[in-house]
Amino acid sequence: MTGLKLPLPIALDHLTLGRAALYEAILEPRSLRGESAHYPLPTLEESQGGLASAAAELDRAVSGLRDAGLQGCLPLGLLTRAWLRSFTGPRTGPESAQGDLDEAWEIAARGPMPLFLADIHLYRARLFFRENPYPWESPQLDLAEASRLIIKHGYRRRKEELEDAESAITQDVSSR
Repeated sequence: MTGLKLPLPIALDHLTLGRAALYEAILEPRSLRGESAHYPLPTLEESQGGLASAAAELDRAVSGLRDAGLQGCLPLGLLTRAWLRSFTGPRTGPESAQGDLDEAWEIAARGPMPLFLADIHLYRARLFFRENPYPWESPQLDLAEASRLIIKHGYRRRKEELEDAESAITQDVSSR
């Protein structure tokens, strides 16, 4: 069976490469300036090359996850691509960060996949809390629902991320 190429492992490889390129594009400009990795986000110019590489890998990952036919894995690619698209492309409308989050939501809600639902709430709040109008009800409601799901399902590895998002949103609201 040498030479056999299975779609899921290949798609997951592209997802890993895309995530690595995205993390590098976000973190490298800051480390060169000696800044924190949290906020503010790097400028598009600072991370353009890495983001282009991430975009290509993540598009291949999402396509491969679709081809593999396992709906339960597709939100992994959609969430990461939404994060990328929040930097590089349209935030709302077709082929956007919002579109990826909405598609991931549809899959996770049908599942039911409560851990993905918690992740989607976190992504929506983190990526869109400055959008006016906010594409869903409110970032505060998304964070509250993420918190509820994290506690209910023992999804403790997202606790720090939830606290970081709550802090960033609270600081942003109080600085307005």
